[in-house]
Amino acid sequence: MATLAMALLVLFLSSLMVFQSSSAMLFEIKAGSNRISQARAMEAARGGIETTLAWLSSGAVRPGALVHAGNWDDGQANGSLLDTNIASQRIGDISVDISLWQIASGPGHTMLEIRAITGNDIPVGIRQRVMLTMPPNLAGMAPIVVAGSLGDCGKKKSCITGNPSESAGDSGVAIMTSASAASNQPGHLSVTGQIQGNAFSGSAWNFVFPDTSKEQMRLESEAQAAAELAAQQAGTSYQRTVYYFDASNIGDIGSQNWHRNVGSPSQPAILVFDSGAGCPKMNGGVVIHGLVYYADSCSKNGWGGATLTGTLAIEGDLTDITANTKFTGWPNMGNPSFGSLPGLPGAEYTIARKTASWRDF
Repeated sequence: MATLAMALLVLFLSSLMVFQSSSAMLFEIKAGSNRISQARAMEAARGGIETTLAWLSSGAVRPGALVHAGNWDDGQANGSLLDTNIASQRIGDISVDISLWQIASGPGHTMLEIRAITGNDIPVGIRQRVMLTMPPNLAGMAPIVVAGSLGDCGKKKSCITGNPSESAGDSGVAIMTSASAASNQPGHLSVTGQIQGNAFSGSAWNFVFPDTSKEQMRLESEAQAAAELAAQQAGTSYQRTVYYFDASNIGDIGSQNWHRNVGSPSQPAILVFDSGAGCPKMNGGVVIHGLVYYADSCSKNGWGGATLTGTLAIEGDLTDITANTKFTGWPNMGNPSFGSLPGLPGAEYTIARKTASWRDF
């Protein structure tokens, strides 16, 4: 009996040890399985981020759409911006939901955050911020941009006269100046929209073209001029979109006044009068779709019956625009068919990951 009791006790203790060992092994197996599932989910989320980055880099989204307010709901991209195949992805047997957020936006750039969340038993989420640097695109620009102020209507001949009119585009802002709001008196300029003081600092050029030098613009203008001449000699058509003038070639326009219609609603143009080009007037009923820039002081620039759809950018105060000029802001910037201002050769925008912005959550 004593032997039997001892044998049963040993068997019980052995069974207990085996059970304990098996439980530990099962726990390790489950923990290992969870780690594998979590690792797979993390890689799937990374894959979703990479797919979204590749989609953005492909130019599938136009710069105008990225800054169009109608494509964002409280900072999150809605269905009109984020492709359904990107928003809902499947990597292997793991579903990945992607959301795109606008963190900050300014002329020439926008900061986005891509968020990826997996839908398996162990949800994993990661975030990656990217900076998109865009070529000239005036979705948020006003019809008039002044590196200075408007006139003082209390002083004779220091105030906008005549009967010019201006209406804001989709941005809702009619005039942007670098001066304080108190310094902006529109005078006889009929304004529909907001007048925004302290809208920027520095030059109008850097505000409108933050990532394009004047030398780049000059070279592009010369290349297009050569292409235009070649097309004329060949009897074919060529729609030029960039014109650059300074002291060296301002004589090319004869009377130094501009009489030529440029740009179109689908292909706006850039017309630059750099330092030394003076202040050529737009008269003769000229119609311009695009941007006109003056580097010299053109405070009293009497345009005669011109119509500009786009932006007039001026360095220095603007105190006099006479006659019946009409300024209209950019329309339908969220419509991909409208396009953006013609940039220089290259991609529509460049994309770069923001250092140290990746994290899981």
